[in-house]
Amino acid sequence: MATQLENALPGLTFRPLSPAIGVEAIGVDLSAPLDPAVIAALRENWAEHSILLIRDQELSEEDQFRFARHFGPIAARPRPPVEKRDYVPDPENPMHLVTDRVDADGRRLGSLGHGEMWFHTDKCYVAKPHRASLLYAIEIPTEGGHTKFASLYKVYDRLDPDVKKTLEGRRALQVYDYTKTRVAGIDQRLEDLLHHWQPVCVANPDTHRRALYVNRLMTASIEGLEAEESRDLLDRLCDLIEQPDNIYEHVWRPGDIIVWDNLSSLHARTDWPDDQRRTLRRCTVEGDELC
Repeated sequence: MATQLENALPGLTFRPLSPAIGVEAIGVDLSAPLDPAVIAALRENWAEHSILLIRDQELSEEDQFRFARHFGPIAARPRPPVEKRDYVPDPENPMHLVTDRVDADGRRLGSLGHGEMWFHTDKCYVAKPHRASLLYAIEIPTEGGHTKFASLYKVYDRLDPDVKKTLEGRRALQVYDYTKTRVAGIDQRLEDLLHHWQPVCVANPDTHRRALYVNRLMTASIEGLEAEESRDLLDRLCDLIEQPDNIYEHVWRPGDIIVWDNLSSLHARTDWPDDQRRTLRRCTVEGDELC
């Protein structure tokens, strides 16, 4: 889409990425400190459009941290109760690699490895979910490895009034099993998994817009519903979220950085060839308890 969004700052423009979600900021260099007016414009567009893309950046870790702090305090990395033993993250460094690379001994150099991941939102399974995530592209395969984003604003607005009434005030059990990338569910003790009950519907603190806070990978059940009814409703909600007209699929280029709002968007990942590598650098920003 070529339409430019209105903006009063010289040299800074915004371009919608899709009708559903996302905006690209053009004319920004994140390797240097930003003017407060530019920061305000970036934050406003991020909050309204859920994801903010800036291309052609050359960023150090500190550059990325500096940009991230405009969205809130840098978040620590919670360790799962049951670790994947071939990769243990550095608890002192909140920046980490999302990569399928391994060292000379075959040990993984980062997290989330290779292949597809279903739609989810970061850290929905902890008491204070991370508000924003920032992903910076370093090494990209020649095909695949795309990130899809879905709008939780728009799907809430599309819900049937009776469904909204059923969901309002309920909570959902969010679960993350570090051994899986394709299904939400409870097939081992909850004590061995990161999990938390969260509201099904949330209000974004910046825009006050309502969003549907469930996803296919991590939402295991809806409070107060029988198991079969809960699963059926979750499947129908996730089908609505994943409609093609509610999704933007980002084809990465080295130097891209995207910051997304975890309260109003989901993201997913497509597969890529086994003989190609993919490396991105991620940090997250703290959020608050949801109500």
